[in-house]
Amino acid sequence: MRIVKWLSVLSLCGLTLGITQRAWALDPEDDPDYKGKSADKDKDKDKDSDADADKNKDKSGADIKEGDENKKTLNPDDIESAREAEKANSPIEDPKTTYYFVGLRYRAHVVPKFMINLFGDGGTTVFANGFGPEFTVRKNDFEYVFSAWWTKYAFDWIPFKGSSDSNNAWELVKSNIQVLYLTTDFNWTHQVSPAFGLNLGIGAGIGVVWGDLNRVQAAPKNGVYSNPDNLARCIGPNNPVTAGNFCGTDNNHYGNYSEASWANGGQKPIFFPWLGFGPGIRLKPHRNFMMRIDVGWGLIGPYFGASGNYGI
Repeated sequence: MRIVKWLSVLSLCGLTLGITQRAWALDPEDDPDYKGKSADKDKDKDKDSDADADKNKDKSGADIKEGDENKKTLNPDDIESAREAEKANSPIEDPKTTYYFVGLRYRAHVVPKFMINLFGDGGTTVFANGFGPEFTVRKNDFEYVFSAWWTKYAFDWIPFKGSSDSNNAWELVKSNIQVLYLTTDFNWTHQVSPAFGLNLGIGAGIGVVWGDLNRVQAAPKNGVYSNPDNLARCIGPNNPVTAGNFCGTDNNHYGNYSEASWANGGQKPIFFPWLGFGPGIRLKPHRNFMMRIDVGWGLIGPYFGASGNYGI
């Protein structure tokens, strides 16, 4: 009986051990129930992946990289509109296209004393400011600039006489001369960048002259001539009486005498030519805005100019 009892116990232990080893050795993939559960999990995983992919697409159907979910999406129409706007505002110029600009110019003109002394003795340096509209036609880095600009050559009483005249021919001269110039400038541009270029220009035109040019005979303040700085206007012929025959009777340049124009037999011009040459810079930061800064030498002196233009 005892032997039978022990044999029963040993058989029960062996059966238990075998079942345990069977469970440990079994491959999960060989388990039919496990295969079913795994397939269901794979399907769920695929569904989740598809859902995430749908979330990671913007309205245009383009994938968004991971981590970009919070970034603003762009519509293709918006992108195209932005590109068109950038192109429309670009300063780049097509060499085959003609461009038109309208604007205003400023020109400072200096008439140096040494230029005046080419025609006589005395005088002073004159600084004149000019303003006016301009119209530009441009193609292939070359432009025509048409302008009508006004300037005024004004100065108070200064001594002046002809170079060959004697000292008793000194007069005091006052100017209120004004000129309306009608000019054309021709500019060649070397483009350093779309927004910046170097200009080389030449300009020519004609000016219409008007205004008073007063001339009055002069005499030494103390009666004896020493230099042009001690001259005063004569009151009339032989008045004041001075040594050297100042305040003569050879002309009627007394009081508020104003020089007549060429048309009336005087020496004041009706027209005055303009001729200038010099370098400059051209700035175009925007499709519809352009400006120029230039310096040069005119027919009777240097000038400085600046202009701003709107593209049409």
